Amino acid sequence: MKHFFFILLSVTSLTIPLLAKDSKILSIGFGSCLHQDKESPILKTIQSEKLNYFIMLGDNIYADQLFANDKIPAYEKQFNRPEWKVIQKDTKLLFTWDDHDYGINDSGSEYGDKINSRNVFIKYVKPMMPKQISLGTDNNEGIFYSYWIPFQGKKIHIVIPDTRYFRSPLEKSFYSYLSGKSQYSPSSDTTRTILGKEQWEWLAKELAKPSDLLIFVSSIQVLPTEQPFEKWNNFPHERERLLLTLQNANTKGLLLVSGDRHVAEIHEFKIPNKSSLVEITSSSLNLPLPFLPLEYDSELKIGSAYKNENYGTIQISLKNGMLHWSTSIKDLNGKSVLEVHSNLPADQLEKK
Repeated sequence: MKHFFFILLSVTSLTIPLLAKDSKILSIGFGSCLHQDKESPILKTIQSEKLNYFIMLGDNIYADQLFANDKIPAYEKQFNRPEWKVIQKDTKLLFTWDDHDYGINDSGSEYGDKINSRNVFIKYVKPMMPKQISLGTDNNEGIFYSYWIPFQGKKIHIVIPDTRYFRSPLEKSFYSYLSGKSQYSPSSDTTRTILGKEQWEWLAKELAKPSDLLIFVSSIQVLPTEQPFEKWNNFPHERERLLLTLQNANTKGLLLVSGDRHVAEIHEFKIPNKSSLVEITSSSLNLPLPFLPLEYDSELKIGSAYKNENYGTIQISLKNGMLHWSTSIKDLNGKSVLEVHSNLPADQLEKK
């Protein structure tokens, strides 16, 4: 990796109004956890932003079913919302899945109808995405892909792995057996995987491609280790491998985005002699759970979680020949409640 931007972090309770789209600014939204049976006023707020892109981070529907065809009514109801057609007039959509649209709660490769689930997902979601995108392996497994955005003569690389189709079963914690709640312990079995062999090979090739900004998308959190729910650290060897792979990516800037958690958070992973890795988590679009104890202390977390309906935005601009970004978590009315900003790298500052 050539260098990362130094990060200026600020976690605030701001009241910034929605801004009209500026052709000199590329805007990318993201969010997760959208229940088809619940009202979704936040979609109208997203619509009013007129974003260039919006990434659905997973749980596009809530339809835990043993048979994938039984998810079809939920897809029909979700994507027949009139807001989607209006959003698509200004905004290109990217999707991945998480457990509730993939299979059943917290499911991975053990889900018995995953092949048909992929077919159903592609039937309803693929027509809403840019046509050039190809999902998964040559043998039609998984839904991982990458997408390139040219902007102001620079290259933005969005990499979206599949954290479901190939993932090994989770290890339930002792507390989980006592309480019946879905909580998990990190596995010491290094043969277990999140991405699987073929997807890891694909990821290494993608991250070797030069870019000016890399946006790594994960349906589950990458950096946090303390919370007992789904996360990359349920397979610590996979998390460590991912962090090393990201640190060595051939990019000038890197940002991680994730969903799943029903809270919004910012985490920072500091690397000696390098710039930090920053992850911003956005969840939930219309299924907040503010009365449940979902927030956990973490040495990596910046500020506090935001527990009500939310979505995220990334604003990208060109300054002094380099891409710079700011990213925000926004509430139901489009007001910023958490923020992260990039700054010039040290070697650029020294030349000024």
